[in-house]
Amino acid sequence: MIHNPKCAAMHLDMWCIKSGWLESQLNAIKAGTVIPDADRVNQNYAGDDYEVSGKTAIISLEGGLMKAWSKYGGTSTTWARAAIRHASANKKIDNIMLYVDSPGGTSAGTAELGDDIRKSKKPVHAYIDDLGASAAYWAASQADHISMNRTGLSGSIGTYMSVDDTSGAAEMEGIKVHVISTGDYKGMGAEGAEITEEQLAHLQGIVNSHFSHFESAVRGGRKMLKVQFDRVRDGRVFDAKESIKLGLVDSITSFDAALLRLQRAKKQGE
Repeated sequence: MIHNPKCAAMHLDMWCIKSGWLESQLNAIKAGTVIPDADRVNQNYAGDDYEVSGKTAIISLEGGLMKAWSKYGGTSTTWARAAIRHASANKKIDNIMLYVDSPGGTSAGTAELGDDIRKSKKPVHAYIDDLGASAAYWAASQADHISMNRTGLSGSIGTYMSVDDTSGAAEMEGIKVHVISTGDYKGMGAEGAEITEEQLAHLQGIVNSHFSHFESAVRGGRKMLKVQFDRVRDGRVFDAKESIKLGLVDSITSFDAALLRLQRAKKQGE
C-alpha cells in the first residue's frame, strides 16, 4: 500500500470527477467558505476505523476521492483500500457495504480501489446516496450489486485534465516566454508559454489511455456490451430511473432496505 502521498501529486492530477464540481470547490476555497482542517491529513490509514452494523462493514466514499486525506474534506482511497482489505480479513464481518456520496476525484488511486473491491472475498454492495459520479462510480461498478436512492444521480463517466495556455496574456503584456528544455514536451504548460497542437495531442493520448481503464472496469463490473457502454460514456449524470434503464445500477431503494438486502443475501447463501 502507498502511504500518505505528497499533496502536490494528489491535487495536480488527471481527474475523474463530475463536471463543474472541481471548479465550484476551488471557488469556494478561494472565497473562504470551505475551511481547511490541517488535522485531517494525519487521519488513520490503517483502515480499521470503518462503521459496523451487525456483521456488515460500512465503508464510506464521501466527497472528493484522492489518494491521501485532504484538509479540504473528501475520502482517501488509500484508506478505503485498507478498510476493504481489513473488513475482508475480519472474521467478525460477513459482508461490506460501500456508502457512496461523491462527485468522483483523481484518476490516481481509483483503479487500485476498484481492484480491491472486485477481489474482496466477501460480498460487496454499493449504495449511492444522492451522487455516485465518475471515479466514485468507477469504484461502485466493481461491487456485486449497486442500489441508489430515488433522487440520486450516477454516471459522469470520463476522464479529463486541464492545461492553461497563457501565451496570449503574456504577449499582451509584452512578455515573450522561452522554455529552455531537453525536449518538446519538457516544460509543457509553463506560464506564458504556448501549448502546441502536438502537446495537446500528447495529453489527449494520456487522457484516452486512462479512460480505457475506466471503460474496462465499468464494462467488466456491470457486464456491459460496448453498445451499452457507449450510451453512458459521454460524461453525463443520470437520474435513478435512467440509471436503471442504462444498467448503471440494479435497484432504487433506501439505504436501510439496501443494507437489509445485503445481510439477508449472506444469510441465504446468495
